[in-house]
Amino acid sequence: MKRIKGILVLSLVFAILIPCTVYGAREGMSSLDYTSQKQVWIYYTGEEDEQGYSIRLTNQWKQVWDNWYYFDEEGVSKQNTWAEINGKWYYFDEYSIMLHDTTTPDGYYVGSDGAWVQEEATTQ
Repeated sequence: MKRIKGILVLSLVFAILIPCTVYGAREGMSSLDYTSQKQVWIYYTGEEDEQGYSIRLTNQWKQVWDNWYYFDEEGVSKQNTWAEINGKWYYFDEYSIMLHDTTTPDGYYVGSDGAWVQEEATTQ
């Protein structure tokens, strides 16, 4: 009976450790700069480059929970700014979250997809 318990414990240890070593690079958000007034993020893909460094998500959108973020060419989230992405303008707040269905701090409206809704000129 002791031998069976020992084998089960050893099996459990291997079951826990092997996935951790195979997938050493973790995927997810990491705060690059955080203060009470701002939060800038990077997002690691869970993969490593040839030198063993974690790869950042670059020039891409990423939804994390209910929020959308955009990571630029350096892999850093946009923060407190407008950004033109694929021909549309988006606003990112002080926590790097893309605003949607609201008015931006400078008075422009962004729709459900987060893109700036330009008022159409009315012709009479």
